[in-house]
Amino acid sequence: MQLTGNSQIRTIVVLQIGASLILGLGLLYFGKNAALSGFIGAFIAATANGYFAFRSFVHYRAQQPEKIAGRLFGAEIQKMVMTGILFGLTIVNFDSVNIGLLLGCYLIVQVAVPLIVLIYQDRQHS
Repeated sequence: MQLTGNSQIRTIVVLQIGASLILGLGLLYFGKNAALSGFIGAFIAATANGYFAFRSFVHYRAQQPEKIAGRLFGAEIQKMVMTGILFGLTIVNFDSVNIGLLLGCYLIVQVAVPLIVLIYQDRQHS
């Protein structure tokens, strides 16, 4: 299965949302607080990346390559602001949030899913 363009972007975002659910369910073993903290952190990563993908590639026109750099830069800034706001709202609104799990699950979803897709693609090409 070779993923290209919007198909690859959609697949990565869907996998990140799935990973968020799996991390949240897996952390239920350690209690509701741990599960909620992990799920929220993972879901922040998936949501911010989905927003970035939407802003960057939905209206992309191959005839306008000079505009893509500005669109990517703007979308990345908006993603970082959105991520900061979501983390801030989470910390302010949930008294018993586990910061380690919140940030750890964010990092796992941010890094692991695209890495898995790259490894899968490399195996398909070899």
